[in-house]
Amino acid sequence: MTTVPALDETLATTSQSSPSRACFLLRVRPEKLAEYADVHQRVWEEMRSALSRAGWRNYSLFLDPSSGLVVGYYEADDARAASEAIAATGVNARWQREMAQYFEPGGGGEAQTLHQYFYLP
Repeated sequence: MTTVPALDETLATTSQSSPSRACFLLRVRPEKLAEYADVHQRVWEEMRSALSRAGWRNYSLFLDPSSGLVVGYYEADDARAASEAIAATGVNARWQREMAQYFEPGGGGEAQTLHQYFYLP
């Protein structure tokens, strides 16, 4: 990924960012799209509870079927701390192992965090 120094500075210093909102991207393998979407209709209750305990709320996943692009969004009192809290759980480790089969090889399962640079309340 190419970085642009002026853009990096803007993203690092903008007053429009928020510690309580997080957005990320993933890419699903085309042949696994239907199964991936179906699995998310039955997310384990243990996983749902762990996300809530970690502080995640208003968590949504959006999918572009033409490209396999997944956009994830959630809110928390402290999104970074909530992300770290869920990452430290055993149920998340099991869920991530199950989900790995759905993502593009070469980093498609690695969430790319997006930077907020504008917000209209």
